[in-house]
Amino acid sequence: MIFFLYIVLVFLVLRFSVTLFNFLSNPKIGNYGRSFTDKVLIIIKVKQSEEEAAQLIASISAQDYKNYEILIQRIHRPDVIAAVNGAYFLFLDANTLIQRGFINSLIYRTTVFKLAMLSVIPTPRISGFIANCIYPLTDFVLLNLFPLRLVRLLKHPSFSMVNGACLFFDADVYRQYEWDDTLKYSNQGALEMMKMVKQEKLNAELLLGNKLIDLEESKADMTDLSRRLMLNFNQQPIVALAYLILVVGGPIAMALTLAPVFLLLPYGLIFLSRMMIAYLTAQKPIPSVLYHPLHMISLTWLVMNQCWNSFLAVFKSKN
Repeated sequence: MIFFLYIVLVFLVLRFSVTLFNFLSNPKIGNYGRSFTDKVLIIIKVKQSEEEAAQLIASISAQDYKNYEILIQRIHRPDVIAAVNGAYFLFLDANTLIQRGFINSLIYRTTVFKLAMLSVIPTPRISGFIANCIYPLTDFVLLNLFPLRLVRLLKHPSFSMVNGACLFFDADVYRQYEWDDTLKYSNQGALEMMKMVKQEKLNAELLLGNKLIDLEESKADMTDLSRRLMLNFNQQPIVALAYLILVVGGPIAMALTLAPVFLLLPYGLIFLSRMMIAYLTAQKPIPSVLYHPLHMISLTWLVMNQCWNSFLAVFKSKN
């Protein structure tokens, strides 16, 4: 048991270090106040009908950026994308909303750092008790495990992470490498795209939305949320289960085994991590801390359910 508690504490310190790195490096897209006129093709994914994108289209129309064309698709059609002229391609989920200055900021960031691909994590719009118990989990797990700045600083494919809700490409590079056949409307497909970009030794980046792009989490289904969570574990159920044991089971084992004075360090690290992640994702810090036990219950349920489905899929494929 003592050996297990040491492992839990070491893992907690490592996670805190990653969160601290993200907090200090502040990987947010900024509103840079620059203006551009290059044509941007905006491709919006809808599941059923164009009505799903009504609010997003309204937010695009309110932009200070005017040289754009909107293409709404239920599925990705490579022939259409390749045939349309434009300097940049912007892929957005229908449940996102963008604020003034966002498109200009994307172009500025892409130009300054010569990016072939830029992914932005939308700021979640969360309201209601149940939503607050579930939807902050994806940002919590990601910012606890992955240093976002390393996506741009290190070109090795292993340092790849992406959010499929917002993808921005240099159109010339996109056409040159014929990425139409690779990009799929899923987070896993977007991650494979990011790895391909790095394999070509091109620049890519992942940033937080900083309220310039919002995500209406109430419109996101639980299956999509579970898949986004599993992306942090490289779609490996064993890795996800090990994470649960250390992150959820570890603090419980500490509380049952250690004297209260020895809980100050681990619980203090958890408290500080939640405060920093709340700041990075524009959430309220104190409620984030209070919701933590409920988040761990929700995380356990979502990961266990997804792992069970994965095991069933493997079992069925073998029979």
